[in-house]
Amino acid sequence: MTQAWLWIGVISMALGSVFFGFGAHNAKNERWQILYTLNFFICLIAAGLYLAMALGLGVNVINGRPTYWVRFVDWFCSTPLLLLDLTFLGRTSLPLTGSLLGANAYMLVTGFVATVTPKPMSYIWYIVSCAAYLAIVYLLAQPYRIAAERKHPRSKQAFRTLVTVHLVLWTLYPIVWILSPEGFSTFTQGSETMFYTLLDIASKVGFGFLSLNTLHTLEQATEPARETHLSYLEHHHHHH
Repeated sequence: MTQAWLWIGVISMALGSVFFGFGAHNAKNERWQILYTLNFFICLIAAGLYLAMALGLGVNVINGRPTYWVRFVDWFCSTPLLLLDLTFLGRTSLPLTGSLLGANAYMLVTGFVATVTPKPMSYIWYIVSCAAYLAIVYLLAQPYRIAAERKHPRSKQAFRTLVTVHLVLWTLYPIVWILSPEGFSTFTQGSETMFYTLLDIASKVGFGFLSLNTLHTLEQATEPARETHLSYLEHHHHHH
């Protein structure tokens, strides 16, 4: 079961890479090119790491059970790019972008330590990692979103959707960890692999599509030709 899900990961990420790669090549302007390129590398990194796992690399017996520690290599390389999807779309300031990337790196390093440390000490590191994640939640839900909405007043809903989807997907990772054999062992390693693979596909390929959709929304909101039409719609909407 584990093996099948790892190959599903390989195929999904490879297809994502091809799609985003062609998109980057055919992009109509630099903003689209940057976004497609970010998503291309996110999927490419994941495809390579899933291939390694499917071929039995990056897995060692740690604390008496086979542990795919190489996942953390994937996450450490790809999650900063996912955050750059967000900060690029929101035209986020450098200090806030740096804070997000720093908290993310801290969360993953401490999560890795939690994964390779024996219980119960691992739970201390898990709590530390979750604290770093809560910092990310705060940064995205508050300063990031507020600044992005201020810069794109017509696209508030687009940023709310982006942040909500991002946080829902990312919150499921620590939940899977704590319920998996790494934590309370409420399900098997095969199920753990299935959950992580599905989450990775949703948060990389799926989120890539959402980021492109968001840029489309932002562009439509700034097109001068649509201004009058939009203001009419908004005006009309308020009367209902």
